[in-house]
Amino acid sequence: MKGLMPLSFIRIVVLTFVLALIVPIENGAYAKSPYEGYGYSYWGKTIPAPVAYKPGRTVSGGSLGIGHFNQPRDLFVARDGSIYVVDTGNARIVVLNAAFEFVREITGFDNRRKADNFNSPNGIFVTDDNDMYIADTGNSRVVHLDAAGKLAGLIETPKSEVLTAGFVFLPIKVAVDKAKRVYVVAQGTFDGIMEFDADGRFTGFTGTNRVRFSMVDYFWKMIATQEQRDRMQLFIPTEYTNLDIDPNGFLYTTNSDANTASPIKRLNPTGIDVLRKEGYAVPSGDLKYIRFGEASGPSLFTDIAVRDNGVYSALDVRRGKIFTYDWDGNLLYIFGKLGNQKGTFHTPAAIDYAGDSILVLDRALNRITVFETTPIGRLINQAVDLHFKGKDEQSAELWNKVIEYDANYDIAYTGISKAKLRSGMNRQAAEYAGLGMDKGYYSKAFQRYRKDVMREYFGTAMSLAFVLALGVLVLRAIRRKKGGERRA
Repeated sequence: MKGLMPLSFIRIVVLTFVLALIVPIENGAYAKSPYEGYGYSYWGKTIPAPVAYKPGRTVSGGSLGIGHFNQPRDLFVARDGSIYVVDTGNARIVVLNAAFEFVREITGFDNRRKADNFNSPNGIFVTDDNDMYIADTGNSRVVHLDAAGKLAGLIETPKSEVLTAGFVFLPIKVAVDKAKRVYVVAQGTFDGIMEFDADGRFTGFTGTNRVRFSMVDYFWKMIATQEQRDRMQLFIPTEYTNLDIDPNGFLYTTNSDANTASPIKRLNPTGIDVLRKEGYAVPSGDLKYIRFGEASGPSLFTDIAVRDNGVYSALDVRRGKIFTYDWDGNLLYIFGKLGNQKGTFHTPAAIDYAGDSILVLDRALNRITVFETTPIGRLINQAVDLHFKGKDEQSAELWNKVIEYDANYDIAYTGISKAKLRSGMNRQAAEYAGLGMDKGYYSKAFQRYRKDVMREYFGTAMSLAFVLALGVLVLRAIRRKKGGERRA
């Protein structure tokens, strides 16, 4: 009939509409992302940004066929890709392979020919040899098991003069360096991270958190009554909440005070914070937040994970976000939020890397969410890794692609500036550093460019000056000669 569209054309239109609904948008963000991407400008203002990570699969005890998780508190991805989940409420360690398939569960071990079990374990660390160090909180000890699950050692309540009388050892998180030194975050301990040698002997504390002095608090204490002073918060250091360790033995830590000047630290072997802070702001999570109400206040980190190239991600339990920084402390991307749908959290407890993926464990939802990179996320990760390896020219190529996704991504301009600077293209380096709002690299590039200009035009300028000076001398000589002739 006339006036009706052919059936084939209608089918094409319908198919196009369906594909538009199910195919992700290739702009760095995804149509079905449960959260919006954003970042911060040089001026500290929130700016929209493509999402760097999208939620993929979720893993739970039910999906694994081993019974539901019960308040799991920690996870660890070993060097071989195996995934260890601390199922706290069920007092077990669940081991998965890299494909998220169930391998085994560890509920206990043989201790001097007697069966021994975990009691509310909270943390785990796995060495490159797959030895397990488990913070067995309810039993006041750290359990060291070998790769087969056999007992290799116990760290129990230490005896030392530096510990207060009646000290109760409640380990919640643990990390081990290549020298087999054991670092323990203990609940209720404000003196720092507890350090044990390879034989399990307590050697002292490292990285004590310093208290920030407030003149306002001091003023109120001066005018307050004794009763009011007793109700005021004591000036005591905050306790650590979690830690991770990089290949060089530096400890990356988070602490329980969101208002501290350094919620993230990188402690050297002497306990000094050497975290690089070359970004727009100190690595501390959200720069803008509400002051009152639900999810108010600064970011409160509950866990941290670090890659071999110095990139690290911190998990904000207050707003369910992951903040990722590079070696210099530049904020690379933010993703995640609180909620009940896939890709959101209720009470995020732990984070770790599995290749390029990021795993987040939620202790209230009793599941692991696997986050996968989007196109822009992959480009950023690859560019940062190439720069860390000294391959700035290759890194610059990827940063140019990042700018195609997000023209407001300042770090990309700085990355290109670094490559130009290394190649001796100082003028272009200064221009890109200016676009990236990087004062340090702009100053360095501009100084070199100024020297280039001086070298290029110095000879010509000196020759011109010599000619001008000679001309002035000749002109003066001529004038003197003419003046003498007139007088004669």
